[in-house]
This record gives sequence, C-alpha cells and structure tokens, in this order.
Amino acid sequence: MTPLSAYLALPASDRRLLLGALVTLAGVRLALRVVPVDRLRCPVDRARPGARPAERIAWAVRAASRRLPGTTCLASALAAQRLLARDGHDCQLMIGVARDGRGFAAHAWVVCDGVTLVGGEESVDYTPLVAWSSDASARQPDRIVRDRS
Repeated sequence: MTPLSAYLALPASDRRLLLGALVTLAGVRLALRVVPVDRLRCPVDRARPGARPAERIAWAVRAASRRLPGTTCLASALAAQRLLARDGHDCQLMIGVARDGRGFAAHAWVVCDGVTLVGGEESVDYTPLVAWSSDASARQPDRIVRDRS
C-alpha cells in the first residue's frame, strides 16, 4: 500500500489530524531556525478540553515526524505539546541529557498524565533537566534537580 493510499484509507477525522500534525511540525521546524526554543513552547491556551484523545494526537505527530526527513526529537515534542494543549490536554515537554561515547547527548519527549506519548522509546536513558508545562500561563520551566549520589 502506498503512503497516499494509506492516507486516503484513514477516516476523515484522522486525515485532518495527520494533516494538522504535518503543518504544525513543519511550522515548528521552520521556527526553530529563527526563534529561541523557549519562545516556541506551547503559547496556545487550551480551547477544546478533550476534543481528541491524547494518544491519537501523539500517533499523528509520530507519523508526521516519520514523513518529514530530518525531524528532531525537539521539533516533534514541541509540535506534540502544541497540539495536545490546543485540545485541552495537560502535558509536559521534557528535556534531558545522557552520557554517550562522545560526551553528552540530549533528548526531548512529551509526558501526558504520567504516560510518555512522544519520544518515549529513547527517554529512559536520559536524566530530565527541565520540564515545560503546557499551561500557557506558566512562563518559567520547571527545573528538575536530582541528587545522583
């Protein structure tokens, strides 16, 4: 099945959701080139509480991320947080680091109701440094401090 035929086989609501995720992800990727990352975090007030399940929104972002070559975990996480917040879901964008063979590596993922929805496959190896809430009124990131001793 070709990607186009798979897309057309989806219900209309999923096609709209996937298209919205593609547009949001493309916009975030473009904005990351010219805007500081802290200004891109979830500026949207929640409009429609629970209009779509959080898992379905995450599916759309993951699918869109696979279709846009070069998409980073940060772009995917920012797009997911934006779409989740727009649908009234409280979530956190997490940024963490881990040591690898060359030094440090960074990763971003999104957690909603205690479940990692985007970027979860890799997040287990990373120590969270900051968590940005989807609450548009919260302007400062939550700093996560863990005692490693």
